[in-house]
Amino acid sequence: MTDAPKDSQRFPWWLLLIVAPFVYFAFIDTPTETSEGDSNGERVLSRAKIKVEITENLDGKATEINISDLILRRTLALHGFELVDEGHEYLLSGELNCDFFQDLTFDFQGSSQHLEYQYHARFSGGIHDAQGREIQDLSFPEPMMNGRTDLALAQRDIRRRAATLIGSRTVGGATLGNAQIKGLLDALTDSLDGRKWNVIVGELTAAGAPAVPYLLDALRDERSIQLPGSYPGFEDLKVGDLKIYHAADLALRDILDRDSFLDPDSTEDYLHRVRTAWLWVWEDMQSIPETLRVRSADREKSIPAAQG
Repeated sequence: MTDAPKDSQRFPWWLLLIVAPFVYFAFIDTPTETSEGDSNGERVLSRAKIKVEITENLDGKATEINISDLILRRTLALHGFELVDEGHEYLLSGELNCDFFQDLTFDFQGSSQHLEYQYHARFSGGIHDAQGREIQDLSFPEPMMNGRTDLALAQRDIRRRAATLIGSRTVGGATLGNAQIKGLLDALTDSLDGRKWNVIVGELTAAGAPAVPYLLDALRDERSIQLPGSYPGFEDLKVGDLKIYHAADLALRDILDRDSFLDPDSTEDYLHRVRTAWLWVWEDMQSIPETLRVRSADREKSIPAAQG
């Protein structure tokens, strides 16, 4: 693996204003006729066929835009599932109800100050096989709570949070999840594991495409790595200096054959760009439908990450 240079060595940041339209296309190769099948819609990771039927209600009425349905479809597509209306092997179905709970205020000496609008969410549903047998209950009858100062944001975020929870339980469950990959990521925080963290990264890399969706999620995992090991170009790091997202990035580089140039000295802003860039790479490889892609309209004008 090539040593990743520090941010200051990557190139002068003022040049980003000049190269903005071009950097993304340096990071993500133009689709060509390859074994990965980008040109003909073939997906790198292909799993079972699944049908999604999610009803979403806000304050007792069906929503105009079903955010939960979009998030769940995107999650499943990123994990290699084929979204179908007929001939499904699995059915993810249920009803999400999000309702206003209270306008939280701070009352003092006769005056009242608005703090946030609070909503709660309940979900009833699960995963069934083609014969209609329930194989996983995803319900949370006890309400999930969320609040924002703006009413519209509160109504949006409670649906996003609920759908994200349903999605994580779906792809993290015993039936549709990958316990091996999740176990390897968790092992990075186990000081008694006995392996060097580089060995675990090697095992994640060897897992190949099935590991990628979990590694994309792990790019947001800020838990400290509690195992010894060595990071290319940074010989003085101590146990605990690296985060799980550093290990995830290294594994993604080897699996997807690209280099993000993320390193332990990278800024938070650059880490955010790297997360976006890896998502865009995987969306292309998986031929994710345009309606389910992240910030697809920004691709030609944004700079997710540098590439050299």
